[in-house]
Amino acid sequence: MLRKYLSSLKDEKELNLITETIKSGRYFRKINLTLLKEMLRHGELVALNAEEYLIREEHSKPPELIVLLEGSLAVTSVGHFIMRLNLPGDVVGEMSVINDDPIPFANVIAEENTRVVVFPNHLFKVSDNDTQVSVAYVIFSHILAEKLRHTTALSLLKKSFNTRDSITPLIGIVDPDSDYRKYLKSTVEKVWSKVRIIEIDSYQNFIDNTQQNHFDFVIIDPEKYNGGNSRKDSIRILIEICSSHFAPILVISHYCMQEENRQFLAGLGVTDFLSKPFTDFELQHLLRKFRKDHYRQNELELVEIAADTDKLTGLANRRRMDEFLEALLTLYPEDKQTFSFIIADVDHFKHYNDQHGHQQGDLVLASVAAIFRNRIRRGDLAARFGGEEFVVILPNCKKNNAVLIAEKLCKAIAHENFPFQHQQPLGNLTCTFGVATFPDDAGTKALLLKTADKCLYEGKESGRNMVVAV
Repeated sequence: MLRKYLSSLKDEKELNLITETIKSGRYFRKINLTLLKEMLRHGELVALNAEEYLIREEHSKPPELIVLLEGSLAVTSVGHFIMRLNLPGDVVGEMSVINDDPIPFANVIAEENTRVVVFPNHLFKVSDNDTQVSVAYVIFSHILAEKLRHTTALSLLKKSFNTRDSITPLIGIVDPDSDYRKYLKSTVEKVWSKVRIIEIDSYQNFIDNTQQNHFDFVIIDPEKYNGGNSRKDSIRILIEICSSHFAPILVISHYCMQEENRQFLAGLGVTDFLSKPFTDFELQHLLRKFRKDHYRQNELELVEIAADTDKLTGLANRRRMDEFLEALLTLYPEDKQTFSFIIADVDHFKHYNDQHGHQQGDLVLASVAAIFRNRIRRGDLAARFGGEEFVVILPNCKKNNAVLIAEKLCKAIAHENFPFQHQQPLGNLTCTFGVATFPDDAGTKALLLKTADKCLYEGKESGRNMVVAV
């Protein structure tokens, strides 16, 4: 480990480069370059080799703020993966600075050759009698605000993946050993009576059918899978597929006997592990913990869903739609990811209401909403925009796929047997769709909505019952 104070740098160009690199990070973009450079002069540049520890959980040390310059850091605690820093400007240690306590029970380890800038705690202190605050304190406050904004955005997006239509949890058991699968299933059923279990006897079946089931909990032994270039690569592939379910992962395997293997699994996001062989108590204890956590989380989600749901249609309401869009616009630009926005309007709905009454019109809106809800991908958001307008937001979806989804929705509505639809001006009850994609068509929320709405208007002017994209 090599350490040197940035104030000792004689080459101003190197300090300027470090400042610009950190400013490119998600938490520093709005900070004045001169102020950031002034703060960095008080920091210490630390170079780490791969697998070298910056902090060990058994060694107490004064609180510090750690900012990544290049490379990758993993933060673990008691064998559990906490977070990864892999983008310039990523930050860890802010809570220890706030609490003014030594950093307890945490490992910070370099996953590759890495450089960080470390700031001592005293830079961020303000006494009761101070009438002015330091530049470092101002920047630290900004970092906390930006980090909270990003954490909130991540939470909002994950909520769409974690929401379940069924209250019965689904557990996947992936293990080629039939005896272990049988025993695991039997134990789960004893501990967790109201549960559905799917046994998967081969890794290839799990990989090929990963989108068919949305597990609430995955139990897996990845040790014998050979689908990668190395053992670690193979295990990484399986765990990443498990992680796509946004569910807790329990690895039960001989592979877990060695501490370095458990650390590797924790770095991949595995929440718990057991080494084969294990006792009945060890397995039952973990299952009870997962069961308790699942129902506690489910209760919280139900309360949140009720507050975010349009009562008539059961879709997300306008507030939830706005939050979801803001979350995407917070996270996707820095990763250069694409998402699409679909807006739909029921054709000649006023005519339907005038002819058959608002009560019958409400039934139509609920039926249209059900088509949206049942034909979108997991992780997409369908919302009632207002009146007879609906919106679908599609994360990680390019325009061509968004148009295909919109066309399927358009056809499904046109083929639905709505009451009195033959009395509509078009001889059928239909919807018109407008599609816009971020960032290709728009770089802001306002422009994205305006572009999609313009496409919708063009569809209305061209005869309705169609999909129009930019």
